[in-house]
Amino acid sequence: LCDVIVDRAALEAITQAGHDAKDEIIRVYAESTVALANIKIAVRCQKTGKSLEFMKRAMAPCESINVEQLAKAALSGADALREYLKETVYADGVEALEESPSAFERWCDNRIIQTISPEKYHAFTIGPVIAYVIARQNEIKTVRIILSGKQNELPDDSIRERVRKMYV
Repeated sequence: LCDVIVDRAALEAITQAGHDAKDEIIRVYAESTVALANIKIAVRCQKTGKSLEFMKRAMAPCESINVEQLAKAALSGADALREYLKETVYADGVEALEESPSAFERWCDNRIIQTISPEKYHAFTIGPVIAYVIARQNEIKTVRIILSGKQNELPDDSIRERVRKMYV
């Protein structure tokens, strides 16, 4: 319960930072981060059979996802959750969700990279610096996934499934 409270407070702080930001990239990044976190929470809660109250306590409000509808869809089952997501800007994640949990996690990270990619062309803003930092974090995560997979002798296909898109 403490983790849920702290995590939600962190998501609310990200949302507030996004609203307070002057730069568009920070607003877009904050919105994407919170919305994707809410979707991940809904998916995990649906799989573990959590209550509606638990989901409401865990999810933070955001503009691109209605957390009330998301929670109710998760409560109704995997099919209802996928149907709700198909009606949002995150509809392309449904295919990854149907594929596997690791494909879905990869899609979430790739979505963030997709969000920040245009910033490399805005040379006289803070956007490229922020995009660079996020991209480096993504690369570090990918290296950890590869090393962990090799260490645990996972098949190359299994490792490849988890590798994130790179910011180039």
